[in-house]
Amino acid sequence: MSFLLIPLKLSLELEKQGSELKGLFSLRFLGIRIFSREIPEDEKDKEEKVEEDEEETDKKDEFDLKRILNILRLLKESWPHIYRLITAFYRSVTLEKFSLNLTLGMESPADTALFTGYIWSFTYPLNALTRIDAVITPDFQRRVLDGNFQMIINLKLIWIVVEAIRAYTKKPVREMIQEMRR
Repeated sequence: MSFLLIPLKLSLELEKQGSELKGLFSLRFLGIRIFSREIPEDEKDKEEKVEEDEEETDKKDEFDLKRILNILRLLKESWPHIYRLITAFYRSVTLEKFSLNLTLGMESPADTALFTGYIWSFTYPLNALTRIDAVITPDFQRRVLDGNFQMIINLKLIWIVVEAIRAYTKKPVREMIQEMRR
């Protein structure tokens, strides 16, 4: 159980230049890479997912209002337990690194200035809460959206697992999960 005290490290890196988007998503535990995926995915992986999606859509039922209302009723009954799980998740997540370097240009210089100002007004107050490195460079001459983005999140699993088990022991939560899986 002590392995739950060690945080998972989620890493996302994206880079866009022109119409080309490259990136990497990875999940690490104790410095060992558990999962890694390049963005965009390989064509072979996309074809496999399309085939799986086609099989799933064939299995899905039509719209059922009674089932949706039942799920909403069960969600209302389960809300106190789900709320505890959500707060445990929120407390277990720490943002280690957030870096954004963006070049932004729109059709008119006024729109570019306005949108850049909105982004700046959003990032600087967030910088008071956690360290955010955001560099937004306006380009008034041309229409462009290029840049790179990097985010690293640490996730401690212990409290999430404890609250998930606690929630699952409650009957309304189990009934809601069963109804959603049907």
